[in-house]
Amino acid sequence: MMKSDHPSVGLLVDRFLRAMHRYDSGRTLPILHAAKLTTPQIAVLEFIREPQTVSTVATYLGLSRPATSQLIDKLVRSGLIHRTEGATDRRERNVILSAKGRSLVDRIAAARAARFASSLEVLPPPVAARFHSVLEEVIAALGEAAGSAAENHPRGRVR
Repeated sequence: MMKSDHPSVGLLVDRFLRAMHRYDSGRTLPILHAAKLTTPQIAVLEFIREPQTVSTVATYLGLSRPATSQLIDKLVRSGLIHRTEGATDRRERNVILSAKGRSLVDRIAAARAARFASSLEVLPPPVAARFHSVLEEVIAALGEAAGSAAENHPRGRVR
């Protein structure tokens, strides 16, 4: 196989994200620091914008159910999420953001959006338009791939 002179898509995305971080201007990191959350905890908060089972969260994170339960316990104690019994199976545990958790996730999302908007406003309009179009295509393709993967998941559809 002939070696390409072009970097892989993964490396390009990494370089893109590093370039984007230069425009943070103290928007996102202070929120994350003040919340005293780990990266897995933030991932859980963002994933459970829609109610999920603890098992689904464990699968999403690639962690064991006990490790995920401990992580969720900390988020419950901090008041960021609520845990309830399943409606049909009392052994099943469901998790959802609390009002405090939703507020935090919304603040993080708004700070990220501001950072991205700030960094991308330096693009020439034709490049910005192409980037917008390609991003929409990539998001749609990733959504379709995720839906297909969820339908074929051994434990059934991930909610």
